Amino acid sequence: MNRRKFAKNLLFGSLSFGGANALTNLGNRARDEETDAFKFKKLFNGKNLDGFVDVNTSADTWYVENSILKCTGDPIGVIRTEKQYENFVLDIEWRHMEPGGNSGVFILADGEPYEERPFPTGLEVQMVDPGIAEIRDIVEDYAHGQLFPVSGLTGTTPDHPFEISPSRSNPLEFRVNGAGEWNRYLLTCVDGVIKLSVNGKFINGMRSEKRKKGYICPESEGFEVHFRKIDIMELPGGILGADQSAPIVE
Repeated sequence: MNRRKFAKNLLFGSLSFGGANALTNLGNRARDEETDAFKFKKLFNGKNLDGFVDVNTSADTWYVENSILKCTGDPIGVIRTEKQYENFVLDIEWRHMEPGGNSGVFILADGEPYEERPFPTGLEVQMVDPGIAEIRDIVEDYAHGQLFPVSGLTGTTPDHPFEISPSRSNPLEFRVNGAGEWNRYLLTCVDGVIKLSVNGKFINGMRSEKRKKGYICPESEGFEVHFRKIDIMELPGGILGADQSAPIVE
């Protein structure tokens, strides 16, 4: 199935998991396959970092080699998109280069760090190598696409609360490949309802009531991580309160 068909089916299917008014409008527009809502564009163009802004890393942290966006992991922090996004499908392919690698991407995020922390307020989509379980003697759940609020974000409800940390939403299956192997995340965000597909199956989700629009921020967190695709399909907007967007960074 090509991505356009996938997007159409996804929007019709999403009517069952919340945001009925906004999703009904999306469903109506989905009947026209020529709508701009079904055109992916590249956030990462395969050549350089055009379209991204460094927030608190360095000029040496991120670089492009052989059409792959590479991150050294040092220093810890994020880059962000130039603009904010509300309703979208995000298509990301990523891999860690060492066992126990840790990274992620923030969505619906602020464009600046929160207080003295290196990360912005937002919702994190976890990208961790499964080898972390043995290396750190922790449960493997952390490594398979957890979703969780960070840096003061409130008003979130996990689909599958994690017993150890109930604010996190836990994956229903372990599907992340190990270090050196590529992984594909398809992330949908509609009216604050987030659903995550890991390597071909939707396994996690979360609802954000208070934050429904913000920046997308790939993360540097101490380990080398690669991205070979970061594509986005923007969807029509919904009913957005004035306090449900991240502050604009000029």
